[in-house]
Amino acid sequence: MFPKVALFPFVFMVKKREPMDAQYRPDQIEAQAQQYWDDNQSFKVTEDAGKEKFYCLSMFPYPSGRLHMGHVRNYSIGDVVSRYQRMLGKNVLQPMGWDAFGLPAENAAIKNKVAPAKWTFENIDYMRGQLQRLGFGYDWDRELATCTPEYYRWEQWFFTKLYEKGWCTGKCPQ
Repeated sequence: MFPKVALFPFVFMVKKREPMDAQYRPDQIEAQAQQYWDDNQSFKVTEDAGKEKFYCLSMFPYPSGRLHMGHVRNYSIGDVVSRYQRMLGKNVLQPMGWDAFGLPAENAAIKNKVAPAKWTFENIDYMRGQLQRLGFGYDWDRELATCTPEYYRWEQWFFTKLYEKGWCTGKCPQ
């Protein structure tokens, strides 16, 4: 009835009649759970017209530093909601991306005397690793970064269409 998403790692690792360790060992248990999720593509999103869709978008972080507890709180909430919706049998898309286009990332790079692209992509790599270690259920094949041409070309296209229809002027407000 439910998809192959283990909410609690110990469910599939505890053997029959084996006593549980008295001490929680996150370095072992969580690594095993995450390996299971990777091996079984537990969070892979595929189109399925037979399932109700559910879209859960948490904010995309600025890759101008490292994750902090505010990020952990925010993404934990979205992850719990997404896992619950998966348990209800819905086709859940919970994307992850990086709000990497513009001043926050550029200012951080300038402050640290590093080229903006180098700074941004190194931070994305580091922060992705942090999120993966937290075990959130993202389909990393759908990751995006707003600073890549594959992404911002569509923003530019959309703005152009709005401009062509007279729905925006292209001028800054006074």
